[in-house]
Amino acid sequence: MRGYASFPPRFRNAGPLPMIEVKQGKKHEKDKIVFINGHQITYRELAEICIVFCKNEDNIYPPPFYRGGQYFIDFITECMNDRCVSEEILKKYKLTDGDKE
Repeated sequence: MRGYASFPPRFRNAGPLPMIEVKQGKKHEKDKIVFINGHQITYRELAEICIVFCKNEDNIYPPPFYRGGQYFIDFITECMNDRCVSEEILKKYKLTDGDKE
């Protein structure tokens, strides 16, 4: 399943005051706006967050012996190419244990 409907419940305005909310945008009938703790996140902010994750992986699993940040980049790239975060991808990157729903 792809798109908004494939988001886990925590991304679909589930529960009281969810940390991440997706709301209807104004540019198109399928336009979505992402809010984190009530703040509309920008592409720049999203990129900065991804850079922090990537650098952190470099610190924890330093190249060249480990993949470091490239592991994160590969994970994100697969999710973007598939347009979803599938169980298959999560398993491939060993991200299913401890995933909070």
